[in-house]
Amino acid sequence: MRPTPARRATVLTTVAVVLTLSACAADPAPDLHDLTVVGAIDQRVTWLYGAPRSFVLDGVERVLEAPSDAATLDAWAVPDALWVDGAPTLRAPATAVPTEAPAEVRRIPLTTDLLLTTQRETTALLYFDGSSWLELGTFDPAGLDVVVTPRPRLRGLAGLGELTVAEARVLQRALEDLGEPLVVAFLTGDDVPRRVVDGTGELRSTAVHVTVGLETDASALRPTPRDVPFEVVAQGSQAVGIAAPEYRLLQTRDELSRAWNQAYGASLEVPRLPSADLTRETLVAVFLGPKPTGGYGLDVRATTFDGGDLYVDVRERVPAADAIVTQGLTNPWLLLRIPRGDVAAVWFRDAVDGRLLAVARRTQ
Repeated sequence: MRPTPARRATVLTTVAVVLTLSACAADPAPDLHDLTVVGAIDQRVTWLYGAPRSFVLDGVERVLEAPSDAATLDAWAVPDALWVDGAPTLRAPATAVPTEAPAEVRRIPLTTDLLLTTQRETTALLYFDGSSWLELGTFDPAGLDVVVTPRPRLRGLAGLGELTVAEARVLQRALEDLGEPLVVAFLTGDDVPRRVVDGTGELRSTAVHVTVGLETDASALRPTPRDVPFEVVAQGSQAVGIAAPEYRLLQTRDELSRAWNQAYGASLEVPRLPSADLTRETLVAVFLGPKPTGGYGLDVRATTFDGGDLYVDVRERVPAADAIVTQGLTNPWLLLRIPRGDVAAVWFRDAVDGRLLAVARRTQ
């Protein structure tokens, strides 16, 4: 029996769909990873991954080929990336990225510390001294003007931005080949250009600013920081109205009263407000936010006065796995008194690794 026209149409449609799905399965959309470098280097590097094919990128049809084992002098080549038009990478001048450095880093005479001033937010700041990679900070907000102690970063650039391990290794090698001390800032937000490319799979974009060389700032040499005494006025674990960690510099009686009432908000009776002379001493409140059980808290390890700022080194207590603790949500807090009234800002640091946790600035 001969098939009817309708049946022939159905069969042809089914065959077409099967062929289309087979083609899609055999020839998936390529992944595209962009790296934009500005400052000492001005370049956008694009890596493509996937199956060899023809692909239209930026209005130009490109031929994507399987990675070649042939030796190449291209410093930006990634072993498993597709070759593009016979080259191991696709390169172009950097665009749509601010060329001004988001942070200024200066040497301080007679010390290994560095003076860090930030103009724009970054996700990481690193310093390469010519032989080793050092971390200056992670997630650095704008408006910092602080002395930092560089910490070794054994992983180099791995795990930063949206780079794969191989891409991070290539970028690290290219920067080290400059042969000079440099600062690398990983940009964030609108500073990272993101292209919209039809027909691609995974889209990644990373942008960095590279500053070569560090100036020495003689004026940054400051007197040796002085340890100052401190007093833990009160602490507890049942604060209310705190959803995330908060670090406060209490400048008025109203601010002290509000923090005190939040600290004891779950109590049947709120203790008497502590006495304080806010012209001659500094009070800070730290709220850790919700914790799943008891056993959490905060220890103050040191308070240091340096250049008009107060540095508070703290360590969070975490219960051991076998500790017997309250099984219920807690919200730890601590109120700290320092006998100095001339404090412009309070910088909270992790006492273990020196990492900056927060800053509370005087506004009155």
